[in-house]
Amino acid sequence: MFKYIYYIYMSFSIIVARYNECVKWTKEFPNVIIYNKGEILDESFNEILLNNVGREGHTYYKYICDNYDNLSDFTIFLQGRPFDHSPNILKNLNKIINNNERDFNFKWLSERIIGSTLKEQYKNYMKVRTIHKVWKKLFDVHDENHKCVFGAGAQFIVSKDNILKNTKEFYEKIVKMLEYSKDPVEGYVIERIHKYILNPETR
Repeated sequence: MFKYIYYIYMSFSIIVARYNECVKWTKEFPNVIIYNKGEILDESFNEILLNNVGREGHTYYKYICDNYDNLSDFTIFLQGRPFDHSPNILKNLNKIINNNERDFNFKWLSERIIGSTLKEQYKNYMKVRTIHKVWKKLFDVHDENHKCVFGAGAQFIVSKDNILKNTKEFYEKIVKMLEYSKDPVEGYVIERIHKYILNPETR
């Protein structure tokens, strides 16, 4: 008796937040879009030009807003130079992309995971002194003892299902929060709370 196994192909996109980093490494992968805030690349790259505002968080959520109704099953968000916090990123990406059994909705790709609370973040890091205000503005709740677990370098993969748990207007609010400056203080906060934005059950 034969047993048939059916595999469901799951699509993915890789979104790279670039300033002026060398992104030749992206040639190893299909379905890469480079959101470029620096010098224009040559025509062999699939790039979209953006104003240099908002750090990588602005890039990530701008992509979600622009593609909210046309997302891949999984989206991978990376820095232009992803190796600083994820030295094994190319090997790890190949494992994820070549494995159709993706049993997660959100996964850090950063290899240095940092855990604390919102209160500890506020006390110990000057650039995230707005963390309570941002949390309250986005989630309409004040909880200084909430866990704040994040991957250094802000690199992760998230499912379409998880992204769509928030409205497009919710992501537009984040973009507006970040687009006023090249280096907004809120950008450092957003780096720490991607998991809670994109994995609502963890809020």
